[in-house]
Amino acid sequence: MEEITGRYLDVSGHRLYMDTAGGEGSRPIIFIHTAGQHAIQWRFVLPLFARKDYFCVAPDLPGHGKSLVRNFEPLTSVHAFAEVIWEMIRKMGLEKPVVIGCSIGGDIVLDLAVNHSSQLSGVVACEGAVRTPTLSPGVIQQGLEDSGTPSFGDQGFFMGLSLCGSEADPERVREITFTRRTGDPRVYNSDLKGWITHDIRSRMQEISCPVLIVWGKDDYLMPYELVEETVRGIPGARLAVMEGIGHYPHIEAPDFSKRIETFIDSLE
Repeated sequence: MEEITGRYLDVSGHRLYMDTAGGEGSRPIIFIHTAGQHAIQWRFVLPLFARKDYFCVAPDLPGHGKSLVRNFEPLTSVHAFAEVIWEMIRKMGLEKPVVIGCSIGGDIVLDLAVNHSSQLSGVVACEGAVRTPTLSPGVIQQGLEDSGTPSFGDQGFFMGLSLCGSEADPERVREITFTRRTGDPRVYNSDLKGWITHDIRSRMQEISCPVLIVWGKDDYLMPYELVEETVRGIPGARLAVMEGIGHYPHIEAPDFSKRIETFIDSLE
């Protein structure tokens, strides 16, 4: 397996950490993690694409993992995250990257596609959509109230467990629940505010790069109606449905990379 190495880059006032794998002269792929999490989510995927001669970059979003956020104020906008990633791409000199994201990461890569389609090779959005109003503001706010919810760690564990599919690899599920216990509740809840307010329906027809939407059929947090709306609204978008998989297809399914590599390899 290709080695994963870490590095830092100052981007728009944020000190971003990123995992990388593969040669820097190879075709670039950017991987964006889920809400409240960090680049370790892609540890199974990066080496596989690096072996296929891609340069893989998985950043910790500002305020997540090892990345510091400017002024120590969490971001609450999908677009704000997307523009940080775009500035990272620009500073690293990565030409025509493929961008792949899951959950809020899926929303982020679709926002990138709306604003930078001509400079992207393609987009893979897992468990993301053009709008994701799947939680109420009250529920999100309650997540910061100790008297209203379990501890942040327990909440992360049980939420992560419930979001995994019936056919998810059991050892991968253990990893998901372990990592979901980590992080800062203020950062996680700020991510969720961005998740529920994300809405690019008015501009989705502007997306011109190839788009693949990946949906785990057991993901109750992402209703099929929102997935269908996204696929039908983005010109030429394709849909890959994963039976027995939930909200974390890139971790739950050991064959995730194989499921998307035909799409990735077809991009120019």
